[in-house]
Amino acid sequence: MYNFCTLFDRNYFYKGLTMYNSLIANCTEDFNLWVLCMDDLTFELLEKMNLPKIKLITLKEFESPVLLKIKKGRDVAEYSWTCASNFIWFLLQKNKELEMIIYLDADLYFFNDPKILIKELKDKDVMITEHRYTKKYNQLLVSGKYCIQFIIFKNNPNGLTILDWWRQACLDWCFGYLNNNRFGDQKYLDDWLTRFKSVHELQHLGGGIAPWNIQQYDFTIKNNKILGNVKKKNDNWPVIFYHFHSFCLISPTKYFPIRGYDLAKNAQTIIYEPYFKSLQKNIKFVKNFSHNFNFGFKSISIKERLVSWFSRFGFMKLIIRFYKLVKSKLYDQKNKS
Repeated sequence: MYNFCTLFDRNYFYKGLTMYNSLIANCTEDFNLWVLCMDDLTFELLEKMNLPKIKLITLKEFESPVLLKIKKGRDVAEYSWTCASNFIWFLLQKNKELEMIIYLDADLYFFNDPKILIKELKDKDVMITEHRYTKKYNQLLVSGKYCIQFIIFKNNPNGLTILDWWRQACLDWCFGYLNNNRFGDQKYLDDWLTRFKSVHELQHLGGGIAPWNIQQYDFTIKNNKILGNVKKKNDNWPVIFYHFHSFCLISPTKYFPIRGYDLAKNAQTIIYEPYFKSLQKNIKFVKNFSHNFNFGFKSISIKERLVSWFSRFGFMKLIIRFYKLVKSKLYDQKNKS
């Protein structure tokens, strides 16, 4: 049995629930998904739902005096980053029988069986995943080589030693800016292949596709599964999961797919549209348990839209798109009058 874990609050509730649904749909092994509920509302809703394979942990159960002291000086994101490694540690200390823990970011979405990735671990004790930046979006010096999106720790002496080093480092410092070669919780991983033994760097390109690397790939659908290709190659590999970083729900019927990155129309159709449809199903589902739940939506500024459109379409196409938009608005106003 696999033991996955994640954490999220009310603002990531739809995304966390959608990630869980994607595991249910694609994971062929039996599993548990341990969820650290980052606020009471998240716990209360998930408890009402009583979903199979989910195990809930409240902040009251999880937070130590050290974490509570640290919490006062960190924002929501920084505290969540701090909690990730400590949550994995908490689970392995409380459940000695678990063979390993697989941490997942709440905004992942599985299109295929994670078993394909997990099998890569073999006799290693820890697995980490690269950002694999597109050259245009290379943030190696700031954000680090690895992303804490999908990380595995075996429950053995070496795995626990590495995990304990990481969680202690995050307790000491975990902030959203670069300082002394540290950034959040993830830049600590930059030298793990040499600092520690038995650490595996995920090789499968289908694990860890994200806004900062999607420009390198083309996508097709075969037998209802998404295949990826490195551009100008015919290497056909299954897309296992996508990291929907910067995905913005505007309303139950509108979304802004990607903030600050280029996105091809093909990728939006094949990857983003199915994710949005899954989110929409969960928006309706949540209403059955809390009719007034209205978290997780964000507005997008005109500046952000212009920057994104300019990046994706170029100047002339942007002008044409803007002209059509204005024309459409004027047409609507004329009809209403």
